[in-house]
Amino acid sequence: MDRTRRTILFEAAERVLEAPMLLLSLLFLVCELLLHAFTLSLDTQSMIDSLLWVIWGAFTAELLLKLYLAPDRKQFLRAHWIDVVIVALPFLRFLRLLRIVLVTARALRSIRTIMHQHTLSLVGLTSITTVIIAAALVFAVERHTDGPIETFGDALWWAATTITTVGYGDMYPTTSFGRGVAVFLMVTGITLFGLITANVAALFVEESSPLIQSQRLEQVLNRLEQLEQKLEQQTPSRRLRMRRYRRREPRRVSHIATDDTTT
Repeated sequence: MDRTRRTILFEAAERVLEAPMLLLSLLFLVCELLLHAFTLSLDTQSMIDSLLWVIWGAFTAELLLKLYLAPDRKQFLRAHWIDVVIVALPFLRFLRLLRIVLVTARALRSIRTIMHQHTLSLVGLTSITTVIIAAALVFAVERHTDGPIETFGDALWWAATTITTVGYGDMYPTTSFGRGVAVFLMVTGITLFGLITANVAALFVEESSPLIQSQRLEQVLNRLEQLEQKLEQQTPSRRLRMRRYRRREPRRVSHIATDDTTT
């Protein structure tokens, strides 16, 4: 298969697989949330584990397909290193929390690709997803400590107040990992609200820009009308000058001819 054919198929595969893989990523995060945040029966845990392995198989198949179709395989692996690590992490069970973070990053990347034209929707979905994932991570590490976060509802309340940079202080993490998640939430909250502010300002600019354009167009039309009036005023005088010139020209020619004959 030549390089051009592979490039076309690679781009088509990315367009077709982006939305289904996003749904699988979100389903993966929900399953991990259920395993970490709730006490489930052994049968339910086994069913969720089986579903996670199926999702992992889909991730592996997608990675291998794109790797086969990629025009530059080394560049593809460097650009999609998160996907490579996600495929390898199921064999490293002690890094399960890291796998959740990586799948979250993959989901956010897919959301950004699909919804790049809908900033407000992207911000809202990103905020909700980040709050839920952060709450699950903090609850998983804080529930066995002496801190104030004892239930998943406490973790959700803490995540919501942290991402909005309110911080009531009634809920707070005590472990180093939980504090790291808190810092990530603070930075994410500031960034997201900055995007909302910029998008709202852009809406006002877009609403006022047609008015500005219409005013400029009206000024240009008025200027053109003034130029046309000046041309119409100057045209009769120019025509009269041309007529006088044409009348004088034959006389000059006749004088030149008579001078030549006399000489």
